[in-house]
Amino acid sequence: IYILENQDSFEPKHIFDCGQCFRWNEEKDKSYTGIFKSNVLNVKKENNKIIFKGLVTGSIKKVVEEYFDLKRDYSIIKQELSKIDEYVKLSIKYGDGIRILNQELVETILSFIISANNNIPRIKGIIENLSKKYGNEIRWNNNTYYTFPTLEQLKEVTTEDYRNLGTGFRDKRLYDTVQMLLEKKEDLNNWYNKNTNEVKEELLKFSGVGPKVA
Repeated sequence: IYILENQDSFEPKHIFDCGQCFRWNEEKDKSYTGIFKSNVLNVKKENNKIIFKGLVTGSIKKVVEEYFDLKRDYSIIKQELSKIDEYVKLSIKYGDGIRILNQELVETILSFIISANNNIPRIKGIIENLSKKYGNEIRWNNNTYYTFPTLEQLKEVTTEDYRNLGTGFRDKRLYDTVQMLLEKKEDLNNWYNKNTNEVKEELLKFSGVGPKVA
């Protein structure tokens, strides 16, 4: 268990229900349980405390700090962005507790290909089915969870296999992107050394990835 106290800019509902992630689910006690990498984590906010518990690889404190970007001061970012105009200021106030999760890049890319012209419950269902079929099983707290499959685990998956999971027209796009990543036509590790515009250009090379239209 790891407990944070008096943590600003951390509201579980804002973080997990804003559409940036698809593997976190609300529990009956209003906590959230999610799977990322090989970790299963439960997050609950009680007054001024945020309680983390679960099955993680390594130090739970380190895992939580990295995944939730806790070493970054979001109050400064929000203060600066609020100066843009009243609409941005109002949006920031509405989602005051959002933090940007440090998600695994392959999972993020494939998840957002699945999300194209889709709704969140269906996106989550497809990703869960993909993980059940090709990921690794994890048992925690009398429940079974599944990791998002690695590229190696998706190596032999065909377009038809993706279609059978309910991906629809996204099947070929998922297949093409996985194959491109396996062939190392794009090394994701290099992205950390590039600026935002450069990374955007690299993202647009993948099948099924396009510019976001408001």
